Amino acid sequence: MNYIKTKIIAVFLLIVIIIVVLFTSVLNKKHDRYVMFFKNSITGKIDTEIRYVPLQNIMEPEAAFFEELMLGPVNHHCYSFIRAGSKLLSCFVKEGVLYADLPVAFVEDIKQELDSDEIKFLLQKNIFTNCKDLKAAHIFVEGIEIYELLKK
Repeated sequence: MNYIKTKIIAVFLLIVIIIVVLFTSVLNKKHDRYVMFFKNSITGKIDTEIRYVPLQNIMEPEAAFFEELMLGPVNHHCYSFIRAGSKLLSCFVKEGVLYADLPVAFVEDIKQELDSDEIKFLLQKNIFTNCKDLKAAHIFVEGIEIYELLKK
């Protein structure tokens, strides 16, 4: 009889521990999940990447997402928006609008295979898929506006 009680108590404790772990893992969000879209240089199709980025309280989540997007694709067969090693000049959100200032390298790297219209489409798709609260995005190069992206 004692053996059965011990077994029941052990199973009950195990279930309680599992429930507590599940609730704490759901409530304590440690990562932001982003779906990013890049054009594949071989197939010419749009590839998706899933990224889990640790949360940080230094800047707005939308600005952090845009900085992550500018790091480029993990897949080396996909085109990057900006050459490796280039840094954003500024990126911030004000009243639901993202403002991003890119270096001149952004314009210099526009290729025939990935033209300005495709870049605009991909930026719009990336930004508004991952940042639901944004109403618009203004993309600048060295202070000159090149894209005004509006949520559809």
